[in-house]
Amino acid sequence: MTEKKFDVAVLGGGPGGYVGAIRASKLGLRVAVVEKDHLGGVCLNCGCIPTKTLYHTAVSLEEIRKAHIFGIKVNNPELDFPAAMKRKDDIIEMQRRGLNFHFKSNNIELIKGTGKLVSRDTILVTGPGGSEHHVSASSIIIATGSSAGNVPPFDLSMEGVVDNTGILSLGRLPESLLIVGGGVVGSEFANIFASFGTRVTVVEILPRILTTEDEEVSKVIHKALKLKGVDIHTSKKVEDFSRDGGKFVCRLSGGEKVEAEKILVSVGRVPNSKNIGLEEAGIEVDEKGYIKVDNRLRTSAGNVYAVGDVNGGLQLAHLASNEGKIAAEVISGKDSVMDYRVIPWAVFASPEIGTVGLNRAQAEKKGFSVCMGHFPFSSSGKAYITGETEGFISIVTDKETGEILGAQMVGPRASDLIHEVAVAMNGEMLIDDLASTVHSHPTLSEAVMEAAEDCFGIATHKS
Repeated sequence: MTEKKFDVAVLGGGPGGYVGAIRASKLGLRVAVVEKDHLGGVCLNCGCIPTKTLYHTAVSLEEIRKAHIFGIKVNNPELDFPAAMKRKDDIIEMQRRGLNFHFKSNNIELIKGTGKLVSRDTILVTGPGGSEHHVSASSIIIATGSSAGNVPPFDLSMEGVVDNTGILSLGRLPESLLIVGGGVVGSEFANIFASFGTRVTVVEILPRILTTEDEEVSKVIHKALKLKGVDIHTSKKVEDFSRDGGKFVCRLSGGEKVEAEKILVSVGRVPNSKNIGLEEAGIEVDEKGYIKVDNRLRTSAGNVYAVGDVNGGLQLAHLASNEGKIAAEVISGKDSVMDYRVIPWAVFASPEIGTVGLNRAQAEKKGFSVCMGHFPFSSSGKAYITGETEGFISIVTDKETGEILGAQMVGPRASDLIHEVAVAMNGEMLIDDLASTVHSHPTLSEAVMEAAEDCFGIATHKS
């Protein structure tokens, strides 16, 4: 059995693993990454990148459909679903090649195969042909991610029942789609497929969709999806189902029946922490199987780190990447600490959602005396120009100090605009600084300034 030695060995080549590997290499360490599949993990191969590629197709299609409001005549635009899916696959492939190039240019060795820790400093890798060899390193980063879980009464092994990977591999556009779960993934796919022309039904067991978002934000998306023809059932679950020809017939709690050609299960993910040698390495996990880490991403094993979904934090690709960077810096001897205070995220529905920090309810629960700034896009000149006046920007501040505690946005380019507030928070700017920063006109970013001004009741374009 062969053995290779490195300063750092990374188990998993997703956004936490590959970014951590590149940072470690740039800091002068000799690095290897063990990956059984393609680099990029869920995000690149069956998550962020392909989903947002299809989202852009959906948005473009909707833009063409409403072109008449700009004085442009277009006759019945049609979706070429196979072409849209091919473009998605082409983008994934280009990104994969890009990652392989970055690995080569940073002298990172990619070792293909399934890895399992056999000690705190050694990974046993079983290659595609069954060959085995040891990869030893002074430090190890676990970045194995998470996977979709089964949700009764469905099983992902059933034909026609799919997860995020399966929905992105469809050969043709389904006539009807039942989405089990109205969270981020479910809402994004509901928006995409409704725009494509599929009859979409969403079933959510909680009282509203997008419960991770502010309630007012959730209401805007609920309304937008309903206007697209999405049938939304909240406080309901699928009790049982049967097959009738090529369709599922599902009975919901309350007695309603829903028919669908395909079913997307978009609730529940489980950490990929089984069968990777955690017991052999003496690494502690919680009751759900997530690896316990400190604020430097260190596990109970000391020289072993865990980043991304597998450690139980927010399941965000960019958070995993930042954790990978911090772990690499700690390994290299830097006094780096993971700060979770300013982590923005986006939901790519129509309109988009951008969130960072605390909402009002969360801030008040923490004991802050809250001052809110609120500005609707219906008062934005640029929003009128682009025909996207739905939504708003809210900024949450500490009334006593002017500290910016968070922001919630739903509207045009919210996924980009949220970072204006995130930068201000990270730089410890006060709401006064944001309100007094001159913004170009006409721009959507002016709405951020006016929301900040509204904390003082002086927003120009808000009556």
